[in-house]
Amino acid sequence: MISSKNDVVTTGMGVITPIGIGVPAFSQSLRKGSTNFSKISFKKEGTLFEYPIAQVNDFNFKEEVTKINLEDELLTKVKQFRNISKSTEYGLYCALEAWKDAGLSKDIDLTRVAIVSGGSNTQQSSLDEVHNKYANRLQFLNPNYGFNFFDTDLVGVLSELFGVRGEGYSIGATSASGNMSIIQGSRLIKSNEYDVVIVVAPLMDLSIYEYQGFTNLGAMASVEEHLDFSKIYKPFDRKHNGFVYGQSAGCMILESKKHALEREKETYGTIAGYGVHMDANRNPNPSVEGEQQAIQWAMKSADITINEIDYVNTHGSGSIVGDKTEVAALLSLGLKGINANSTKSLIGHSLSSASMVEAIASLIQMKEGFLHKSNNLIEAINDDIDWVKDTSRIVNIDRTLSNSFGFGGINTAIILKNNK
Repeated sequence: MISSKNDVVTTGMGVITPIGIGVPAFSQSLRKGSTNFSKISFKKEGTLFEYPIAQVNDFNFKEEVTKINLEDELLTKVKQFRNISKSTEYGLYCALEAWKDAGLSKDIDLTRVAIVSGGSNTQQSSLDEVHNKYANRLQFLNPNYGFNFFDTDLVGVLSELFGVRGEGYSIGATSASGNMSIIQGSRLIKSNEYDVVIVVAPLMDLSIYEYQGFTNLGAMASVEEHLDFSKIYKPFDRKHNGFVYGQSAGCMILESKKHALEREKETYGTIAGYGVHMDANRNPNPSVEGEQQAIQWAMKSADITINEIDYVNTHGSGSIVGDKTEVAALLSLGLKGINANSTKSLIGHSLSSASMVEAIASLIQMKEGFLHKSNNLIEAINDDIDWVKDTSRIVNIDRTLSNSFGFGGINTAIILKNNK
């Protein structure tokens, strides 16, 4: 039987975003309201294709890992991994930072540690490169391809590195994959099967086909001549015109409160509740009722009322229908005047890893007592929400609602509680 008293806390975090590699750098950039938008170009059969992007600049996996100050034995193991995809590299870095941050070691009971990776089809760019490279010489294909094209390759890498003996798998829930991994990790701890769950959301590394697919769908903002890229992404602004992809990945170490106390480990916050609701709709269009239900179930799970929510980290994708639907759902629940912002406005929409990175951003803001600005939110589509607009805001936050909604009618919401 699942015990409601088996609290789930966060003891470690790791992150890569276009505005900061590692939690300290990301935190500093959130305070400043930094952005890093530009464009990415592809040439296909003589035609140039350009798309907006929030890109991670100059990430060198080997160099960045040495900055984490890992134990020598663990660092030696890390250096032995070769021929892993960019997606796996990002997820691995985040997991290593989170592991170190949580103060974990091989001395814990590794049979009571699990791994949940959020996201599916995360290696599209790497796979496209391999397919093109070996199209006419398949016999020379690197044999590692036979297993590293699986999304679960990251799960295997982490299991081998840390010696994890519990269960491990990847789960996909489109743009809600990060939240779903947090939810599933929380369930594993609440069931008392595990003391620690590594929940990781690797980079969703797009190829030209995903960029063009989103563009043809009308979901992604487009590159126009003489465009000021700093102004291209506008969640909840009247001039919003679609999302901008951003390269991000994140990891949280979830732990039972009892286990964390035994280790005398400080925590970032508690996963107080969560809700998941399907719209019975395969298409990308959102639903007020579905989002509303996910939030209500999250509040019921956390045993709180609507008046106890201090802040909403919105899904805030920047799509016209998506933004309007989310605002309608929030207001229908009585959240008029609530503090709210969009982390995507600063770092772009990283799709399957988005809600993981947004949960990390929420915990950082709760712990440090501020709310970051929402970039380009000049004229809001609705002023009944208390948007954090052009500057950051100093505020004490006890409980945060973090929303994430995916194509196919997948609605998720989590409640984070500040552990003061």
